[in-house]
Amino acid sequence: MELTGQQRVSIVAAVCLISLTVILKNVLRIPPQVFSRDIIVYIIIYSSFWIFLSSRKDEVVKRSRFDTPLFWSLPIIAITMAITALYAI
Repeated sequence: MELTGQQRVSIVAAVCLISLTVILKNVLRIPPQVFSRDIIVYIIIYSSFWIFLSSRKDEVVKRSRFDTPLFWSLPIIAITMAITALYAI
C-alpha cells in the first residue's frame, strides 16, 4: 500500500514531535513546568500542518510544483531543529 502525501507529512510531523519531546525532556532536561507549558504550543504548531493538509482535497485543488510532501516536511524538520537549538543555547 502506497502512502499518500498527507500521510507522509503526518508521519514526519509525528516523528518530529516525539523526537522533540524526547530531546527536550531527557537530553536537555528542561524543567517540567517549562516543558508542560511549551509542549502544548508545539502540539498546536505541528497539528496545524496536518489540519491544513487534510482540509485540502487533491482532486479539487490544482497541484503546484511546491505542493509535495518534501516541501511540507522540510519546514517541519526545520521548526524542530530551531526549537531544539533555542533550548540548547
